[in-house]
Amino acid sequence: MLEEAEILLGLPLTTLKLHQLQIVRNTRMAKEFVADPGQFTFLSLEEYIDLAIGFLEKLSPEIVIERFAGEVPPRFLSEPNWGVIRYDQVLQKIEKKLAERNSWQGKREFKNRNIFQTKL
Repeated sequence: MLEEAEILLGLPLTTLKLHQLQIVRNTRMAKEFVADPGQFTFLSLEEYIDLAIGFLEKLSPEIVIERFAGEVPPRFLSEPNWGVIRYDQVLQKIEKKLAERNSWQGKREFKNRNIFQTKL
């Protein structure tokens, strides 16, 4: 998943939203999950935070991150269950972990930023 950051750098993006995998009840994805749960990989909250930070470190600081996670009311959520945690709490955990690691957006930014852009 971290390699996707390099692909995104080649696209004309100004903003980006990150979102953890959540399965909402009574949706097509919920039916697919019941039929074959092995198709899905869920991350714990800590694993997701580590992944989000690794992704952020590779993104250009020019890309605005609009959101780091989604929030589905618990009554609609089928899988996974991080407990009752709000978006602002996820954001605080990401900010805390960034500070602990002395890290920031673009710290490990790919240098070959225009690999997918074509010449006009």
